[in-house]
This record gives sequence, C-alpha cells and structure tokens, in this order.
Amino acid sequence: MVSSTEIETELTITSVFDAPLDLLWKAWTDPEYVVKRWGPKFFTAPFCGIDLRVGGKYLNCMRSHDGNDYWSTGVYREIIPN
Repeated sequence: MVSSTEIETELTITSVFDAPLDLLWKAWTDPEYVVKRWGPKFFTAPFCGIDLRVGGKYLNCMRSHDGNDYWSTGVYREIIPN
C-alpha cells in the first residue's frame, strides 16, 4: 500500500516594480497577462488557468524551447488585493 503525506508550504514573493499597482495585479491574476510573462527566458506559457477566489485553483504550463512542458498548480488560501 502506498501512502502520501501532504506537505504544507508557503511561498512569499517580494519584488519592487516601477509600474502601476493595477497593472501588477493583472500581471499575476489575469491569464492573458500571465502567459506573456510566465517562466524563464526562451520559455512560452501555452496554458494558464486561474480561479481567483479563496479555495480556487490555478494551473499553469511553461514550455521550454525543446518542447518540454512544466506544469504548476495550487490552491489560493488567501487573496489580498493591492
């Protein structure tokens, strides 16, 4: 029998940007903006799904130049609009 243990992790990102807050909010929460900036240089983002509410999920895909896909997913536990 295989058992799994859920590990709770918290990610805090702190950055300084020279841009209006409403644009920064969209860059992190609007799929149309996220796919334009998600991932490292030379990667694309062919998919971004965001259900922006507490308990909602996100699912993002980064694609490397050689065609490998890297998926990330999670659940929003707290949303603090700025």
